[in-house]
Amino acid sequence: MFKPLKTLAALAVAGLLASPLAYAAPESGWWWNAAEGGRGFAIEVQNGKMFIAGFMYDDAGRATWHVSGPTPMVNDTTYQGNWMQYGGGQTLTGSFKPANVVNNNTGSLTIKFPTPTTATMTLPNGNQIALTRFAFGGASNTVGNVCTPANLTAQHYDAIAYGMTMAQVKQTIGCDYDPTATLMLNNGAMSYYTWRVLIPGTSASYYVINVFFDPSGSIVSDVYGGKYPGKEYFKTSSLNLVR
Repeated sequence: MFKPLKTLAALAVAGLLASPLAYAAPESGWWWNAAEGGRGFAIEVQNGKMFIAGFMYDDAGRATWHVSGPTPMVNDTTYQGNWMQYGGGQTLTGSFKPANVVNNNTGSLTIKFPTPTTATMTLPNGNQIALTRFAFGGASNTVGNVCTPANLTAQHYDAIAYGMTMAQVKQTIGCDYDPTATLMLNNGAMSYYTWRVLIPGTSASYYVINVFFDPSGSIVSDVYGGKYPGKEYFKTSSLNLVR
């Protein structure tokens, strides 16, 4: 049974009150949502400014480019700007032809980076998608077999987003789930995975992150099937994560 610590005093005695987090800048490179292959984003951060270019398709299936920046970031973990659409430019083998601005404002863009390799992007229509830094030849973060208190933090918890793959969640938290705490819910319609670690100095109190996936355990899903829109019921915690 999980027994969250109840008071700040108890946390202080356990030596677990966290110092302010030192945030690292987002990693430059290619970003994507592994559940939505075919669309990706190149992100570059230099001197507090960010540039992003996205490749995707229009409703007719034609490839399009949208860019934003370089614009100063709001802070180390947040970018806000506007998308611009380009077209009519250089072909692979043709003579040089400069691209034209098709639309100088196709909508607003907000990206929050809870960690240097994970992000949540808010699109112009308000929809949000989870992004991770694409890792060539393997994950850019080391995923340990056993969790430590450094893995189960509020920062990592906040970075888990609807639509992430199991690999993305493991990379975000930095360790593997506890196989003894895996359950099937809703008559087999959902799977429930638990990341946990015993709080140092205790015998039965844990830091816990629970995440709900589809039946195959592949994609983070809403265990309530959208019954409570706007609320993050696809994940829960022991409410005593290090902050």
